[in-house]
Amino acid sequence: MNRPFLLCATVMSASMLCHAAEPETRAVMNARHKALFQETCVSCHGSEKQKGKFRVDELPFEIKDLETAEKWQKVLNQMNSGDMPPEDEKQPAKEAKADFLDDLANVMVAARRSLGDQKGVITMRRLNRREYKNTLRELLGVDVNVSDLPADGGGGFDTVGANLFMSANQFEQYQVIGREAMEEAFAWQAAAGVEKKLHYEGETTTPVVRKFVDYQIDAQKRAQNWVKAVEEAAAKPENKEIVAKIRKESKNDGIFRREWARIPGAPNPRSFGFDKKGENDADLANDSLGAGWLKYHQYYIAQPAVDRGAYLGTQTRHPAELNVNYIELLVPFDWPVGNYVVRVCAGATKDAPPERRFLDFGIYARTGRVMATHEITASIEKPQVIEIPLTLTRSNMTRENRLLFVREKGSWDTNEEGGRKRAEAVRRNGIGPELTLWVDWIEVERVPDGAKAKPPGIAALGMALDDKAPAPAVTEVRAGLERFATEAFRGTAPTADYVDRLVKLYEVRRKAGDKHSAALKETLAVVLSSPMFLYLAEPIADEKHRPLTGAELATRLAYFLWSAPPDAKLRELGMKGDLKKPEVLAEQTERLLNDARSAEFLEAFTHQWLGLDRIDFFEVNRTLYPRFDSGTKVAAKGEIHETMAHVMRENASLRDLLKADYVMINRVLAHYYGIPGVKGDGYEKVMLPKDSPRGGLLGMAAVHFMGGNGERTSPVERGAWVLRKLLHDPPPPAPANVPAITRLAGKVLTTHERLLAHQEDPQCASCHRKIDPIGFGLENFDAAGQWRTEDSYMAVDANGKADAKTKKTWTIEAAAALHKGPAFKDFFGLRDIIASKSDAFARGFSEALLEFALGRPPGFRDEPLIAGMVERAGKKDLAIREFIHALVSSQEFHTK
Repeated sequence: MNRPFLLCATVMSASMLCHAAEPETRAVMNARHKALFQETCVSCHGSEKQKGKFRVDELPFEIKDLETAEKWQKVLNQMNSGDMPPEDEKQPAKEAKADFLDDLANVMVAARRSLGDQKGVITMRRLNRREYKNTLRELLGVDVNVSDLPADGGGGFDTVGANLFMSANQFEQYQVIGREAMEEAFAWQAAAGVEKKLHYEGETTTPVVRKFVDYQIDAQKRAQNWVKAVEEAAAKPENKEIVAKIRKESKNDGIFRREWARIPGAPNPRSFGFDKKGENDADLANDSLGAGWLKYHQYYIAQPAVDRGAYLGTQTRHPAELNVNYIELLVPFDWPVGNYVVRVCAGATKDAPPERRFLDFGIYARTGRVMATHEITASIEKPQVIEIPLTLTRSNMTRENRLLFVREKGSWDTNEEGGRKRAEAVRRNGIGPELTLWVDWIEVERVPDGAKAKPPGIAALGMALDDKAPAPAVTEVRAGLERFATEAFRGTAPTADYVDRLVKLYEVRRKAGDKHSAALKETLAVVLSSPMFLYLAEPIADEKHRPLTGAELATRLAYFLWSAPPDAKLRELGMKGDLKKPEVLAEQTERLLNDARSAEFLEAFTHQWLGLDRIDFFEVNRTLYPRFDSGTKVAAKGEIHETMAHVMRENASLRDLLKADYVMINRVLAHYYGIPGVKGDGYEKVMLPKDSPRGGLLGMAAVHFMGGNGERTSPVERGAWVLRKLLHDPPPPAPANVPAITRLAGKVLTTHERLLAHQEDPQCASCHRKIDPIGFGLENFDAAGQWRTEDSYMAVDANGKADAKTKKTWTIEAAAALHKGPAFKDFFGLRDIIASKSDAFARGFSEALLEFALGRPPGFRDEPLIAGMVERAGKKDLAIREFIHALVSSQEFHTK
């Protein structure tokens, strides 16, 4: 079928004209560094001699243009690398060089901000992927996979217009996704009243295991008889020569028996009942000889209540052969899209330890996609029922996307980790992991939503979506398309010419043989890939600053606090102009923040502001940190978002993120942290004892996990994160050309000793003297965020393996002193110092909020607004919503 023509106009990227000239941010090197230039640089790079055709005596100490910035960057690179001054020339004092590099690195950061200041310009931009997905959801009531769209990259927040450009081929991608969105929406409407229910009894597993045990016992006897017959044939004198040759070629007896056909008189394993279906039958006989995990399978069927349910054990055989690790339930392929609920009735054995009372739920166990983890507190005699919400869309059409599973938390996240736990259990009891979780039954039920109001886009069509009735008249189609486009364009009516072209496309598809529903979906997909839908309307090139219209203000507010379009109420207030009234705007801001859709804003903002993508960059070494499994990692990441949600919901102080006497945790984290008091199954606020290291961002496992590599902590990574995110004092970017400290290679040093060695080099000390002390203060948290008092290190041999003979263990000393700042004795002292700098934290938060909301980095002209946000919030103990109200009520937020 030919591609339909695109109804896309050329879109001009637009921006606002800047205000009249204002004072600029200045990037100026301190004049005291001229002495260092004079003493160590001018002799080779001055008026009389210019090695490398480079002079420093005429280098301006204020950076006003790119040419000057490039020259200073060259100075920074050469001195960081140690190439300048040359080794045979006079060297500056270490402290003076470190100070110079520190100042220059920070001046370069200021120069980049100054030279890159957008001067209040808000670039015309398209919807980012999140916003596009959310906009489709609000319009059509469906969730669509948008991962095929190009990533919203470029640094900063995904709302920054300068990064949200549009290439020509992206319009086709949008049309493909738009078509799929319409398919999804039509499918949901067709299935609105459908009810489905599937029930699975756990004891279904028991006869399968019993049958397999019987098979193993029988097969083992047959294998033994076959082996005996092969050995007897091999022992015959006339076979001595060929047997000797085969044994020489074989590494073990199993491989020797695979060559049975070369031994005269040796029987075919198939005659003993071993048929490998075209492969070497001896492999099946050899496997049966060992009766793999027979003891474990016998242990399983000997458990109580196996006639009433199933236990969740470990993986022993390939799941297609026998599965006692997890229970799977395939949602029938003929079941439609919709909202479902999964119920699991389960209990735990009396002697189940606390850490083994957790159940993982997910889709497709082989890839280990854990979606939820629940604690089983009930007994087998009186099991509990867990309810788990589940949404199935058209993307769940394959087996891999609709095969549900439940298993014990962390029992088999990966083959390596599952095998390690299994081997440990065998060494402990000679059988395998003890069975602790029991499942009575599982069921999945579709929740009918026929009574639910139609999504605005579907409601706007006002016509039949299927082909059961005669197709509507063209006039009815035209009216429906116009209403749909108006809704899709966030209240802006399309031109008559645009609607005419939509109608023409619909008629072309009908004449080509499409039924009404297919032609309609194809036509509507074009609306969803048109510029009016994809772009947030911004000024054209020759437009000066002007106040936003009421409708534009409604759109900006909604995409800020919902990452989605305004609803009917907000749009109406915007159209009438009422939204511009301060009291109405404040009321609507509160309404949006109290709406569940604000979670889209808060989760995205928090993730990008705190740099949480690093959580998914690597996995923890499960041998070193076995408790930090997939379920714990999901829960730890959730703690950050749930804490932010709590602070926003309660309009609590931003200071709670620096230090708090409570945590927002679920049962998984309560067990991981050793904190009692969680009563329900979700995240709850739990008060902490005074001596707890938890509470605030610095008490969270996920934050400390980011500050390492999954095996060891990185005080540098942690210290730099604190400087960037909590103290609003980001260190300059790490120079790419600083040479490695080769003298430390192979040495067994404490973390403290290794980092202090870095500070002996001025080019390292310029940054590390600020970063490292903070990292030292966080060393009581290991790479998985658990509290510890000791650490150890082993050298690595030539094969990359740790040499146990070199192991060095030490007591962690978290005491240090901030560069040009106060000293602290331990983590608690460091946390108090950081908490005392809440104004700096508030400023960093304000800048991030401004960038996210306005789609541009903060500039010099934003200083009064940022200061005003901090001041207003400060009057109410830095209540988090006050920052938002201050920003939303500002001139900058109301201006194009």
